[in-house]
Parts: sequence; structure tokens; C-alpha cells
Amino acid sequence: MGNDRIAKALELWKKFPDNDLSRYNLAQAYFDAGDYIHAAGHLRPLCTKKPDWMVVHILLGKCLLNAGRREEAKKILESALQLAIEQHHDGPREDVAEFLKTL
Repeated sequence: MGNDRIAKALELWKKFPDNDLSRYNLAQAYFDAGDYIHAAGHLRPLCTKKPDWMVVHILLGKCLLNAGRREEAKKILESALQLAIEQHHDGPREDVAEFLKTL
């Protein structure tokens, strides 16, 4: 099922490579399938292009953590926490703050 979802998301992203949402959906499909390296490879350019897109930072942090890159994950998640505070997103702020306590 995960591979089918990845295939569909990949096909859509290839059709619309400049569409940030299609790239995010592909990264989410990779993440859900446990392919954190490929997911991170699609999330990094989104973080660069849209540095205020909080959910992308959160997902990238989770990818890095699952890939064993704890220190890098911590920095990204700290950035995501700051974005959540600035953007007044209380739910994600609380989630990321609690997650950071475990690092």
C-alpha cells in the first residue's frame, strides 16, 4: 500500500515539479512508508524555499531523528518550535515542545 501511495505521489510530483504541495505529499508518503532519507530529500528544498512553512520543518525534524541524525533533528525542531510560536499555532507548539524534551 505504501509503495502504491509513493508511486501515485511521485507521478503527480513529476507532472508538477514546481508545485510545493505535490512535493510535500510525496515526502509525506515516503515518511509514512519509513523511507526517511527520501522524505528528507524532498523536505529540505521546501524548507529552503519556504522557510516559514512550519509543518515541513516538523516533518523534516522527525525524518532526521528517525534516520539517526539527532543533533540535526534537534536544530530543525527548535526552528519549527520558533515558527509555531511566531505563527500562534498552539497545538503544534505544544507537540514540538514536548517532543524536544525527549531529545
